[in-house]
Amino acid sequence: MELTDGILDSVKEGVGLDSNTDDFNTDLLMHINSAIGELNQNGIGLPIVVNDLTTWNDLQDPTQVEGNEYFKFIPLFVTLSVKVLFDPPPPSSVDVHKQTIDKLLWRLRVAYDS
Repeated sequence: MELTDGILDSVKEGVGLDSNTDDFNTDLLMHINSAIGELNQNGIGLPIVVNDLTTWNDLQDPTQVEGNEYFKFIPLFVTLSVKVLFDPPPPSSVDVHKQTIDKLLWRLRVAYDS
């Protein structure tokens, strides 16, 4: 993942969709913006609204120097958060996904709080 990669395209690939498919953009963007809102409420990243052209770099707040060392966790957090809502894994895996999301958010909160 590069900071210049589009958030929507990255999440599409993460949930198993072709990046050229536009059929689910509205649903995906709603879930992506919800996940980013949760990050913002925890002091992480810039308060942006993602559209089809928004990149990961647009989310990164340059003033959060120490926290941005852990920015690489954010795409996974956003993708897993979207996946659980958009295309839930089998019931036996849902708890693992949710635990991973919670752990990532905790780690990000600690990193960005310093």
